[in-house]
Amino acid sequence: MKTKWYFPALILFLLSFQIDVLAQDESALQIVFKLTDNTNKTSHTYKVNSVNYSISNPYYMQDESKLINNGSCSISMEMAQDADEFLLKWIAGNVKNVSGVITTTTLNSVKKPRTLAISEMQVLGSSESFYTSAGANTFPLITISAGTLSVDGITIFSQLKTHPSVH
Repeated sequence: MKTKWYFPALILFLLSFQIDVLAQDESALQIVFKLTDNTNKTSHTYKVNSVNYSISNPYYMQDESKLINNGSCSISMEMAQDADEFLLKWIAGNVKNVSGVITTTTLNSVKKPRTLAISEMQVLGSSESFYTSAGANTFPLITISAGTLSVDGITIFSQLKTHPSVH
């Protein structure tokens, strides 16, 4: 029995269509960090590979109702580009009165973008690595503390400024 030439061609065509459909189904996440200098009213936008935040809420000593820790919020970012002059000055502490917004958007998807608004930011640490082999350098890793963090308009952390009295 002879196989017609169009059967293998049809199978190849269908397989190539399946691969294209699978490639289009993937949703790529895009993360952008917008750093605003509130004094000079300028903004700088940076691409980010990953972001995570960690909060520790205030807690009190149970027997004395004494505040032990007024809470903390740290945010770590792996940048997706080299640091420019403004970012380096901010990391060095030379730029004060800044705020930031991190936006995550899923491309090719109807998912709502996530927005993290950060105020009272201070750089806790940063690192960057350089290697002699081509293309092996890493982008900056930055860890900041935040006085206030809002996710999608909901304040999830606000550092206590004063020690409230507990009844």
